Amino acid sequence: MTPTRAAALLPPRRLAAAGLGNFLLLGLLYPMLGPALPTLSEQFHLSGKGASLLLSLNSAGAFAGVLLAGTLSRSWPPPRRAALALGLLAAGCLGLVLAPTFGLALAASGLLGLGFGVLDLTTNVWLSTAYGERSASMLNLLSASFGVGAVLAPLAVGLAGGDFHLPLLGCAALAALLLPLMFTLRGASGEVAPTATFTGRSRALLLGFVGLFLTYVGVEGGVGAWEVTHLQGVLDLSTGGAASITALFWVSFTLGRVVSAALALRLEPARLVVLALLLAAASLALACVPAAAPVAYTLTGLFLAPVFTTGLVWLARTVPGGGATTLVFASAFLGPVLFSPVVGAFKDMYGPTAIPVTLLGVTLLCLAVALGLRRALRP
Repeated sequence: MTPTRAAALLPPRRLAAAGLGNFLLLGLLYPMLGPALPTLSEQFHLSGKGASLLLSLNSAGAFAGVLLAGTLSRSWPPPRRAALALGLLAAGCLGLVLAPTFGLALAASGLLGLGFGVLDLTTNVWLSTAYGERSASMLNLLSASFGVGAVLAPLAVGLAGGDFHLPLLGCAALAALLLPLMFTLRGASGEVAPTATFTGRSRALLLGFVGLFLTYVGVEGGVGAWEVTHLQGVLDLSTGGAASITALFWVSFTLGRVVSAALALRLEPARLVVLALLLAAASLALACVPAAAPVAYTLTGLFLAPVFTTGLVWLARTVPGGGATTLVFASAFLGPVLFSPVVGAFKDMYGPTAIPVTLLGVTLLCLAVALGLRRALRP
């Protein structure tokens, strides 16, 4: 079935509402664990390394969710996959709120990640074809609600005095409200992208892009997860106060996405990615100065914003094929799995001041990968 015909089968207003709602929910959940980490650490008496397991399990679940969504796309239409994801997310939210033990909290965190991965990939791929020639503009428009959610989540935790339970219950309620909407959409079966044939050079480049996205999401997720803990430790802030400051990271991140749309018309993807990572490294170096940390993290959000979306364009031009994009998309979720325990371990050894230093190290690693890719692709 062609994208144009598929669009005709989907009520545009209801599909737009589903897209807005799904992206809003994803935006609310994406940064939620970071502001919740101090409360969870106190509740279950966790060290920094122990708390990092919650982040790692969440990211591992998201990785598995992307793979599950790709597998189900062969037989399940997008609304059905989205409904499954919403059910998983609602269950994960309730599980984390009600978990009496750390083991059950870990399981709930993994379940949240699983639902997140399924909904993230399903919604992005679904909307990228559902509106025919207007798909690109509609996807950009609808996905703006992700940024809104990412700003509201830490603010909600901050207003609740650092208590994440009520905001998570709100996310569960939103997932439940969106669930019936999915069953009103008549979607065609998701189309399977043709399998790409990779040469030795394209395999090497693909591996490079896997490294780029893996380290990038490690940085982005690391700031979102550990900023509250760092600000609490070096500025003696309450959890609620630190969580409110964290919202500025996502405000600037959302603004950065808008600005990067204009910059992408003037700069080639490789150059924009490298420039953004250079500036992000500088701002994270500034975050090592306690008094400057709130401003530095806000700038970091602005500078990191272009990397993921511009990197996807760079990937598509370098290694075309749906298989490459799916693999890189899935691998990106492994970033926090690998790097959150590292941040937690250094925090345990050297205190909260080690958090921005470790994140700076990961950013420099990401920058090195980007520079290596750019050099390898020069004629």
